[in-house]
Amino acid sequence: MLQILKRNPLAAVIALLMHLAILLFMVVGVDWLEKPVQPPSTVQVVQARVIDETKVREQVQRLQQDEARQAEAKRAAREQEEQRLAELKRQQAQERQHLAELEKQRQAEDRKREVAKKQRLEEEQRKKTAEQKRLQAEKEHKAAELKRQAEAQARKEAEAKRVAEQKKRQEAEAKRVAEQKKRQEAEAKKAAEEQRRQAEAEKQRKAEEARLKAEAEKKRQAEAAQKARETELLAAMEAEHNARERDRYILQISQKVVRAWLRPAGFSEGLKCTLRVRLAPGGSVLAVSVIRGSGNGAFDRSAEAAVLKADPLPVPTGTLFEQFRDINFEFDPNK
Repeated sequence: MLQILKRNPLAAVIALLMHLAILLFMVVGVDWLEKPVQPPSTVQVVQARVIDETKVREQVQRLQQDEARQAEAKRAAREQEEQRLAELKRQQAQERQHLAELEKQRQAEDRKREVAKKQRLEEEQRKKTAEQKRLQAEKEHKAAELKRQAEAQARKEAEAKRVAEQKKRQEAEAKRVAEQKKRQEAEAKKAAEEQRRQAEAEKQRKAEEARLKAEAEKKRQAEAAQKARETELLAAMEAEHNARERDRYILQISQKVVRAWLRPAGFSEGLKCTLRVRLAPGGSVLAVSVIRGSGNGAFDRSAEAAVLKADPLPVPTGTLFEQFRDINFEFDPNK
């Protein structure tokens, strides 16, 4: 009762005034059965209305009931609010637990990706070492083959020279014998024979010079062809190395961006998009844009935000960096 009076002081005051008015009429002792004689007067009499105590009590009772209903409604509303807050706390606790489980799963997936990456890099290094050994062995084999061919050619030339010299000695010996036999007959022909011999020698000298020149040209062409093949092979090796390095850095960039990515609300598995990123030396991000979207605007914006958050990105140095000033790569957090 006191609580009702405290919450509604105006109603309490009104009820108190009504009770005091009733008591006042009772104390004055007005005789309600006898009609009073009104003395003649020019003063206007004010007609007073008798207050019914029963109605006053009913009014007070209705006020008390209204206050009780309001108090009950407030209590029910407070209990409902407390239940809603308790349910909200329970949902928040479940959400925190769910996020913790998702973080554990993400960390486990990151560890798996790191192990796979390390194994892949080791396999690439092993293949690279084996390829270098194969190329070195092939180079050594070609060098040995060229040396063998050169030695065979030298032996062939030496044998030809020996045969020519032997033939020349035989011809000279035969000529000497013939000249001795026919010295008297050949005396007249000596000048002509000498001239013929000199012409033959000059002819052989020129033929030998032409042969040596042709062999030198052939050797030069072979060396040039060999050098061109080696240059082409080195260029192919360098191009393959650059391609592997580019793929490696693109993979590192994609992995760093995925690690910096924050999963948007309502994310659906399987979404991916293609990003265009402009980089400065050192990997600073100058600009990022979506050139092929996933169909989900929130996902595309989260991918752009992940690139900016991952700044600076891993990039090579030297001339290979020119291939990373403006790159396109696929952002796929499901890999």
